[in-house]
Amino acid sequence: MIGLLTVAPACTRKSANAQETASASPKVAQSVDRPEDLVRAEIVDGRVRLIAKTDELGWPERTQFVEGLTGRCVGLFVGDIGQDTNPFLCMLIDDGGVELLSYHSLGHEAYGRTLCFTSSGRLPGLKDITRFREGPVMNEYGFADYGTIFAIDREGREHEIEPCIRPFSALYSYSSGGTGVVLEQQLVIYPDWTFLFTLGIAESELVHTYTGRLRPIKMDYENEVYEYSYTMLTRFDYPPVGDEEAYENARPQPATERGSFRLTYKDGSRSYDLVVLSGPLPFATEKGSPARYSLVRSNDIPAPSLVTD
Repeated sequence: MIGLLTVAPACTRKSANAQETASASPKVAQSVDRPEDLVRAEIVDGRVRLIAKTDELGWPERTQFVEGLTGRCVGLFVGDIGQDTNPFLCMLIDDGGVELLSYHSLGHEAYGRTLCFTSSGRLPGLKDITRFREGPVMNEYGFADYGTIFAIDREGREHEIEPCIRPFSALYSYSSGGTGVVLEQQLVIYPDWTFLFTLGIAESELVHTYTGRLRPIKMDYENEVYEYSYTMLTRFDYPPVGDEEAYENARPQPATERGSFRLTYKDGSRSYDLVVLSGPLPFATEKGSPARYSLVRSNDIPAPSLVTD
């Protein structure tokens, strides 16, 4: 399944300083910093501080904190999931739970260079975890299908960390509602189960951005149909263009919207049909009809850059 994240299908591709190999003793650390990663992470009083090692990521400041952690972090581990360099930061919470952050949510080109410093929240089914290791998942012929991260509980049982692998790109939808004003909706689903939904006026200005978390309802990879439940965490309303003082003072506000939607991949069109299953947000759908979300952006509206504390 995770092979869809595509990486080199080597028997087991390891970073020169990967924290774990299949034969090494699993562990956690207070800080992680692989040479090939653009981000360093470290624990500061139970919080997780991220430090950009380059300006290429486009962060507003070189130092940020992971947002939305549901407990005190006591250990870190970074490794790759898939068949390529797909870094995931595993954050061990003091009660044995695990939260996740994909480095692809921190300014990666495939995700529209958007920024989301929000944690996944507690990963379902992971309890009493004490450490992690990185290693291959073997197929029936004895070859590695892909690399992954295993969370290990206090009984020594290993649990595979499962990322969100569809879609692995920012998606865009356009609608006018008969008003003559073309709206752009940007849906960015990250591999760590967080997502952004941004509404803007095409080739003009941004209106608002929701930040939320997803959980899988149905993941049919054969037919490429994916159903998610969502919980919104914050909403950021963009001040009028040119009002620098208002922008400096603007902050995300708590959001409580919940619901669910279905994405169905339309082969050959590089797009998905989105159908709302429940909840108050339309996600560009109109009168019950699906909204078409394309992997290709058709205008120049600026990517969202949120102001955070």
